[in-house]
Amino acid sequence: MTKVLLVNPPFYRLLESHYNANSLGIAYVASYLNSHGHNAWLYNADFLNRKGFLNQKNLFKGFDNYKKFFQDEENELWKEVVEKIIAFEPEWVGYTSYTANITAIDIISKKLRVEKPKIKQVIGGVHATLDPDILKKLKAIDFSIQREGEHAMFELVEGSDPKNISGVVSRGPEGLIYNFDADVIRNIDGLPFPEREKFWGLTEEEKLTVDVSYICSIRGCPYRCNYCASPAHWKRDKTQYRSPSSLVSEMRYVKEKYWNRKRDYDYSASANAKSKNELIIEDNSAVYFVDDIFTVHPQRIKEILRMMIDQKIGMKWKCEARTDHLDEEICQLMAKAGCIRVKLGFESGSDRILKMIEKDETTKEMRRGAKLLKDAGVPFTGYFMVGFPGETDDDVRETIKFAKEIEADYYSLSILAPYYGTKMYYDMIDQGHELDKKPWEYFFHQTGDLMVNNKISPEVLKEYLNLSELNSNRKGYV
Repeated sequence: MTKVLLVNPPFYRLLESHYNANSLGIAYVASYLNSHGHNAWLYNADFLNRKGFLNQKNLFKGFDNYKKFFQDEENELWKEVVEKIIAFEPEWVGYTSYTANITAIDIISKKLRVEKPKIKQVIGGVHATLDPDILKKLKAIDFSIQREGEHAMFELVEGSDPKNISGVVSRGPEGLIYNFDADVIRNIDGLPFPEREKFWGLTEEEKLTVDVSYICSIRGCPYRCNYCASPAHWKRDKTQYRSPSSLVSEMRYVKEKYWNRKRDYDYSASANAKSKNELIIEDNSAVYFVDDIFTVHPQRIKEILRMMIDQKIGMKWKCEARTDHLDEEICQLMAKAGCIRVKLGFESGSDRILKMIEKDETTKEMRRGAKLLKDAGVPFTGYFMVGFPGETDDDVRETIKFAKEIEADYYSLSILAPYYGTKMYYDMIDQGHELDKKPWEYFFHQTGDLMVNNKISPEVLKEYLNLSELNSNRKGYV
């Protein structure tokens, strides 16, 4: 039996916010290892034990303080994380990565290498997949894993030769050894449910505040939005779907084992909610389907929804969707099956921009889908983004006008960050934007630190950001 600690590095806590949800990627890896006789735990170094909510506008105001953490590698926070890892006495440490937390992984792994050089360190996740040369930059990391980590991590821990493990990059005497390209796991129904018990470094009371209700029903996304990392990470033609019966079975498992856990407040609640009684949802938690798009394949979704209803699952839930998947029947079934929030990535109210970013959706379809949800009584959050290359003031004004027209229950506003490995990232590099010279932590879509568009005036950008004021008259989102 091998001791393995799987780490979600600090990020949101540096912004004095909290992301206390169970990280599904490493949770799946942990459960797979545990089901095969190893001792794997989860350490959420991003956990923040507080009872406040971060207002969206404070993200912009507090970003300079956030960056100071990465400029000071001797900060007590990094010491705290390394000490917690060492206290577990692991033989292996694995980090889940996305672009904005790479610097955190670099700092932590270097310190851990100095203190405990015999511990094997592995990086996986989206960024590790999209950057096959990540080990050239993270000198203390021994291995990187492409795409899904269950099988590759198991083989590493079992002692298999790394150069023979599909999807693994390792270090050899003459440089890096690449074993790409890893295929996807074809039967995701066959994987054990993600680990929801073994949380390292938390008190018993803190463990009760971890949101364990995240569920994945799809791995991948069949669309090609050029600002999104998913097409490159998963490959569009290899999207895998869980069966409706497997999905509903996990919902029932979560309900029976965790639904009545005491929570001080809902960690997934709105930045604008000041107390629990301001939240739309009265229960302590709700299932969140973390798929890129839950509603892919309408007939499959209808089968899932009818199964929830017929089996009287009785759980509130939320998901992400595309408006062009919605029809009247789906929206009515969603309402009846317990859906309390649909997250819609509108991105833009300009059809010109939607076409440019390869969204494969029109404002007409988006208006129609939003109305269908409203008519069915299903609340929805509208996600918007500005700063696309070539976007003008007129395009942003169209977005502002559209956002007001659809009357979302909540508005989430972002500024484009061309994430590493996306088509847009490479297009920007080709156009002369030196994104490859920017610190990793700048790749955060809510701050504008990577603003590549100088055609949008400060006045119009401010008007766009002021859409957040529409949230002041609404209850918190979930």
